[in-house]
Amino acid sequence: MKLTPLEIRKMDFSRSLRGYNPEEVRAFLETVADQIDILQRDVNDFSDNVVRLETRLADFQMMEKTLQETLLKAEESAHRSRADSQREAEITMREAEVEAQRILAEGRNASERLKTEILMLQDRRDSFIKKLKYLLQSQTDLIDVIEGNESGPETGQTGRAHGNDPTTVG
Repeated sequence: MKLTPLEIRKMDFSRSLRGYNPEEVRAFLETVADQIDILQRDVNDFSDNVVRLETRLADFQMMEKTLQETLLKAEESAHRSRADSQREAEITMREAEVEAQRILAEGRNASERLKTEILMLQDRRDSFIKKLKYLLQSQTDLIDVIEGNESGPETGQTGRAHGNDPTTVG
């Protein structure tokens, strides 16, 4: 049976001849009732504290769960970001290698064209030098012939003996 402080205060005992002193009993019951009243308030306060603390604990557990989920998502996002960056770097590297190969190929082609052009120019130079030498030789021969005609017919014969025809200058 659960007693309340009010029930203890209203408790009345029957009297007997040699019974307890009613005032002492009443004073004791009053003290017990006061103590039970204090204990009940304490129990109620503690119950309220327990409810409040349990609520805070639930809030903290919810926050912890949210933080763990957020941390997990952040780690996943960082991992994805790292993987994306690595893929992007690989693509950039491949593109740079392709571009470098293209530039090298263009350089090789340009080098080959220049070598071919140099060879052509060297051939043209050699041909020009040969023609110039022939022209100089034919002009020298022509001068010899002209000088020979002025000095006499014998020298004119020598100019033609070389096989040079002054009319076919080059």
